[in-house]
Parts: sequence; C-alpha cells; structure tokens
Amino acid sequence: MEYDIEIKPTKLMKGQVLAKLMAESNCEALDINFIGALDDEEDMVTPKTSEPFIDSCWYADIIFVLLNLQAPLGLTITKARFLKMKSLRYCILDNALFWKDISGIILNCLLKDEVDKIMQEFHVGDCGGHLYWKTTTEKIPTAGFYWPTLFSDVKKHVTSYHKC
Repeated sequence: MEYDIEIKPTKLMKGQVLAKLMAESNCEALDINFIGALDDEEDMVTPKTSEPFIDSCWYADIIFVLLNLQAPLGLTITKARFLKMKSLRYCILDNALFWKDISGIILNCLLKDEVDKIMQEFHVGDCGGHLYWKTTTEKIPTAGFYWPTLFSDVKKHVTSYHKC
C-alpha cells in the first residue's frame, strides 16, 4: 500500500489530532488492538508516594494529578489547567516526590517540617556563611533540594536573622 499525504502545518492542536487519527487508522489497517493490551491491570504500575506528601498542602493536588492524570473535581477550568501544567515538573520515584528543574536535574522535594532545618544549615551551618539571601537560595537547589516557596522562605529567614 502506498499513500500520498500532504500535511500542511497549522496550529499545534490540529497537528496532534491529525497524528492521533493517523495512528488510529494505521492500527485499524494493521489490525492492532492496544486497548486489549492495556486491560491487564497486572502490567499497569501505579506509582505510590509516602503519606506525608499526600497530606501536605503544597503537594496534595500535584500528587492527585500525577496519580490520576486529571485535576481534582471542583476546580475551575483555568485552575485545573494551571495545576496540570505545574505538575509536569514533578515526578514520583521510590515513594518520594521530585521536582525537575529547567535543565532536567531532579531535585528532592522537602516537606514543611524539613524546610527550617535546611535553611538553617545553608545559612548558618557548615554549608552557610551568613551570605545574602539570593546566594543562599542558589545553594539549596545546587545541593538537590526544592520546595514550592523556596525563594520567599529563604528571603524571610535570612533577612529576619538578627546577626545578619
């Protein structure tokens, strides 16, 4: 079989729909059924994460999106879209939550009770040196840590430290 197809670039959404239709028509032509292959629940692995991340106010909605591939019910369309886009930067590995930065480096997500210890260590401790808040903020992701309010928390912590 030979096909002469001319695809003109249009909007990205139309291109995605066309690719899906072409994939479906190719599966029908080749008599391939992927639906039956996905019905086996034994082959499907659902990532799991520890309870503190699920109960955290920072990560609860993100983990819901990662596990269910949809936003929680009751959100507006705009908030649901924002949450889905935000959750693209996160991944679950070995029952822990990680954040992928722009360059693709995976950083360990911290919970609220771990944040104060890390900020103290990077400002006052062996890793610190009572440096400016921006310098301290740059050191934390370099060491492999992340939390959603990193910049504001470190600025508040460093500027309120009475020795600095």
